[in-house]
Amino acid sequence: MSTSREQAEDFIEAAGARLSARRAAVRRLIGVAPSERRAQTQALLLAAGRELIADKGIGGTSVGDICSRAGFTRGAFYSNFTDMDHFVQRLAEEQWDSIIAFVDGSVAGAMPGDPDRPAPETDAELTAGLAELASRLLGAMPISREVFLLQHEFAAYIARTEDANAGASPLRESYAAFKQHLVGVLVEGLASIGRECLLSPEDTTELILATAVRSMRMALDAAAANGDLDTVDVAGAGAADSSDLTAFLGRTLPTLLARLSTPVPQPRGLDE
Repeated sequence: MSTSREQAEDFIEAAGARLSARRAAVRRLIGVAPSERRAQTQALLLAAGRELIADKGIGGTSVGDICSRAGFTRGAFYSNFTDMDHFVQRLAEEQWDSIIAFVDGSVAGAMPGDPDRPAPETDAELTAGLAELASRLLGAMPISREVFLLQHEFAAYIARTEDANAGASPLRESYAAFKQHLVGVLVEGLASIGRECLLSPEDTTELILATAVRSMRMALDAAAANGDLDTVDVAGAGAADSSDLTAFLGRTLPTLLARLSTPVPQPRGLDE
């Protein structure tokens, strides 16, 4: 009996040592630029994981599912990622990096072309300016069914797995950078029509993002109720335009911008 138990303990110890060695080897590869073949393998695995997690959630997606979708063995997965948590971390960071790149590429188009144009003086001019700014902000926000679903999965993942006392993680920092880009767009856009945020720019941006989430959820709920979910934009280029997901936001954003902003105080003249 003791011999069998000792053999089992030796087997478990050896298996643990092999697992630790494999994870250590993968961690060493993380800091090294991958070869073209390895980079392609990682990209295909991440693409498969992105589709599956958007469809079934992190909890409903297994390593086997990802490998089957990507056409690789489990060995290929574990040669590139230490475990499922590492894979999700990489996927989330890639997602936020792509969103930041999208926002960066849209910022120039999100700003009025003439920074020296006079601020609106009449209600009609202000209404037109707010409508233009709302349109440009919508153009700078990457919105799709996949982005919406992945955002919620990653937010839940952060809440479940991160230690509040461990400091900011790369994932949380990427999300903060994404929101900071939108803060800059909002502040500059309002300044171009002579207005500034009534609340802090960060809080104002959070409110707009929350409205965007509500708009997407309303559109997806309606599509699901009508059996039209397959026609909703899945990855930015589906059968339906992303404006389907932002119809509510498109209607309400000009009013939000008006209520959440105030005219920039004009400097008092020396003769006053």
